[in-house]
Amino acid sequence: MAEAGVLGVFIADDSLGFGTLAAAWLEGYEDIDVLGTARTATEAIAQISESRPDVVLLDRLLPQPENSEAVLSHVRAELPDTAILLVSGMPATDLAKEARVAQADGHVSKAVDADSLADAVRRAAADRAAR
Repeated sequence: MAEAGVLGVFIADDSLGFGTLAAAWLEGYEDIDVLGTARTATEAIAQISESRPDVVLLDRLLPQPENSEAVLSHVRAELPDTAILLVSGMPATDLAKEARVAQADGHVSKAVDADSLADAVRRAAADRAAR
């Protein structure tokens, strides 16, 4: 768990490049703390339960849709107040539809920049907290 006033984020992405870059970017913001990263669904489920993040950045294909769905289902069942942002390289309109179908709190493209990623994390957390 992150300290008070700081959003705890967990990154579940099989791409070492994106996961590392996203973590480095988000750690640059005083109001965001990266609590952990995982490259498989099994690692993600175990670490998310332990770290209890405010937001999970979840690769839509981790490495297959059913693995992402397992992580999403676990978070919804065990941590209903945690926001989930789907992450993918697919076109934004396709990802937006996938996010709605999966009942995620939003989506972000892997082509995102640091400020947009941080804003998406903040928005997802605020939207989830308002529910």
